[in-house]
Amino acid sequence: MRPAIPLFLIPLVLGLLPAAAVGAGEDPALTLTVERLARQVEELERDRSKDRQRILELEERLADLDASPAAAGRAQLSSSGVGRGGGQGNLLNPEITAFVDLGGSLSSDGDNRARNRFNLREAEIDFRAAIAPQADGVLVVAIGEEIEDPFGAVEVSREFELEEAYVNFHTLPWDLAFKGGKFRNAFGRNNLLHTHDLPQVTRPLAVQAFLGPEGLATVGGSLSWLVPNPWEQYVEWNAEFVNADGGEESPILGGAAADNPGFLSHLKLFSDVGDTGSLELGTSFLYTHTSEDRDDTGYLLGADLTYLWRDPQQPDFRSLLLQGELFWSKTDFAHDTAGTIRDDNWGFYAFGQYQFAQNWFAGLRYDYTEFPNLGERRRDDSEWGASAYVSWYLNEALRLRLEYQHLGRDREGEGDSEDALLLGLSFLIGSHPGHPYWVNR
Repeated sequence: MRPAIPLFLIPLVLGLLPAAAVGAGEDPALTLTVERLARQVEELERDRSKDRQRILELEERLADLDASPAAAGRAQLSSSGVGRGGGQGNLLNPEITAFVDLGGSLSSDGDNRARNRFNLREAEIDFRAAIAPQADGVLVVAIGEEIEDPFGAVEVSREFELEEAYVNFHTLPWDLAFKGGKFRNAFGRNNLLHTHDLPQVTRPLAVQAFLGPEGLATVGGSLSWLVPNPWEQYVEWNAEFVNADGGEESPILGGAAADNPGFLSHLKLFSDVGDTGSLELGTSFLYTHTSEDRDDTGYLLGADLTYLWRDPQQPDFRSLLLQGELFWSKTDFAHDTAGTIRDDNWGFYAFGQYQFAQNWFAGLRYDYTEFPNLGERRRDDSEWGASAYVSWYLNEALRLRLEYQHLGRDREGEGDSEDALLLGLSFLIGSHPGHPYWVNR
């Protein structure tokens, strides 16, 4: 074993080496000693650089594992707001994060001005704190940009919106947790994500059609339970009783159903697949009345699957993500002349994403959806899309994304197809909440 030089002596040794070398020409032994010391210093410097890099890699890996349901038992309180673990930071000292999501698009539909411009998709302020030993508080406010008339004069409106505001009791007896306030509802996988956490530039068409353009977020209560099972797998069940007015843009919970409560349920299984993969399966259910007199009903069923694989040799450089969701609804609608109409619709999305370098991801997504709201669509209206995208994470706080999207439509009054080039730029300022464990490294 070679003799070690204490790290604090390295600058001193480096400073003395030139002076020692001056007088070494007359003493071969001294020359040899100086050369040996120089080599040891170089080796120590290389070792220090390797150690720094290894520490950074291990910290990134630890952050990734902490965000995994299997490793944490409960997903930690994260930017998606679905976590169950204790809040980060000190008691009553909130972590504050600003998320900014910018976009731009160039569309073959030149008349649609909303699809041919740069825009501020969303700017979001996220406050999180442990407000008691057994409870966390979350407040998320956002400002978004909308084009009032995409086919007329460009009039941009920007409004503040309360995205989420809830308290999460995460350490109740019997492996229970309760969340009360306004929150993103536990229906499927994509609906839990804020805009800046989406794996693609746009939200899937089926999610927009069945849950609303920005997904479903309502006011109410959510009870979750870690289900004991003989297989020792992570099984979680969520039951939510909410106001329908929180989903005012949802075809099922919004509109005439806004005065009625809604019930949602989600069952999730998370399991490791060998030493390199993980699998998450889920089923969802939503039920509500769709008329003010509560004579009409509507329900939505969903199924979701997420598979993540990491290269065991290069876990931070190679990964594969597969995800898909299926939606099916049956709803009653009051028609002016035909009376009550019962209609069923379905939709789905599926995507695959491959990580080909430490900071680079590429993927493909396919969408198909029908529309559950007959008040705005014909019975046989449908839309499908195919997308290809690439994402570049400059670091954990800055991401660039480029996406090509082709849309095909069978909708009255709209073109048959559209091609668009989409650009996304997202960054954060402040503390660094955990990303959903499958979105990036």
